[in-house]
Amino acid sequence: MENLIRIKSLARFLSIAFLSFLFISCSTSVEEMNKPALFWYERMIIAITDGDLERADNFFNSLQSEHISSPLIQEALILLANAHMEKNEHLLAGFFASEYKTRYSNVNNVDYIAFLGIETNYYAFGNYAKDQGFINSNISNISGFVLLNKNNKYLPYIRHILTAFRLSQLEINKEVIRIYNMKDKEEAVKIYQQKNEELGVNDIEYTPSNIPWYVRIFSW
Repeated sequence: MENLIRIKSLARFLSIAFLSFLFISCSTSVEEMNKPALFWYERMIIAITDGDLERADNFFNSLQSEHISSPLIQEALILLANAHMEKNEHLLAGFFASEYKTRYSNVNNVDYIAFLGIETNYYAFGNYAKDQGFINSNISNISGFVLLNKNNKYLPYIRHILTAFRLSQLEINKEVIRIYNMKDKEEAVKIYQQKNEELGVNDIEYTPSNIPWYVRIFSW
């Protein structure tokens, strides 16, 4: 089922990218052609509110194909990126965030665009036990970003995301330690305990992930 959802999401992503490139309207009714930009924007908002993101994407395509220079497109891209993040449709969220960055990046919003990219990745990881490489990559990338961008106005939120990734890595390491303890591999246990110290989140209280016993069996 998870693979089927990803395939559908990928298909929608490719479809939107293709339609955006060609600026083709997805409207199927002749009567709906040549409507004002606000018409498409409002319909997109209604579709997002109703949770029908496929229709919202279609309305956005109509908006941008009929009104290429409309200032509403900028806001629409942000709304769709956030809406897809909330629905865990990460390919589409990333697509709209990337479109926003490409079209509207400037000195006034560079801080927000950087935060949006990091936030999109934050919502993109699911079961921590299956995304270790993704978590490590984000810890490295965000840590570097924090060091080089100390004046970013969204830095407190970015640090929060970094902490969340580090706590996820802490959970992974603790599970590895548990397995190594069962196998009496003391040296390996010490290595992972040191890794946990280096993460710098050992003293933070958090709610552990709820992983069913049958998942734990097949994860190791």
